[in-house]
Amino acid sequence: WLYNHVDPPSEKLGFKINAKPRWKQNQGRTSKREQQLRRGKDVFLSGPGSFGIDVVGESNYQGALEFMAGGKSDDSANPIVLATLRLENDNPHDRNAVKVKIGRFTVGYLDRTNAVQYRQQLRDSGLSSYRAHCRAKIVGGWYRGPDDEGYYGVKLDLPID
Repeated sequence: WLYNHVDPPSEKLGFKINAKPRWKQNQGRTSKREQQLRRGKDVFLSGPGSFGIDVVGESNYQGALEFMAGGKSDDSANPIVLATLRLENDNPHDRNAVKVKIGRFTVGYLDRTNAVQYRQQLRDSGLSSYRAHCRAKIVGGWYRGPDDEGYYGVKLDLPID
């Protein structure tokens, strides 16, 4: 399930969600939002810290990503934020769509293969009715002149095998 710009995905992709919601502290600290997620039907999916899952469709949400990253600069953005994964059963283009939101903004989707596997893992873990959250990193977004501008992207830190 690990995909990055260097290595293509393996033939068999997959990840595993623990059967019980798992709350892992980041270097001994948990954000206020992560603490709030402990209540209700929310689950925080703690990944290995590699941010190896690319979100697709970010080109449609560049304005929101630029706003959240604080605007373009000479260097790439790298803020780590909390993302929400929402099942989008009524999506007319893909009935297995999984929307990725950061705050109130949609920033893209899981690709089709990962969306199907993600939904299957939620079902297998008994977490289909839960809202899932994970860490995300906003990347890119530099501006070094008219011929050197980078678009924003989003990478998720999900549990992977």
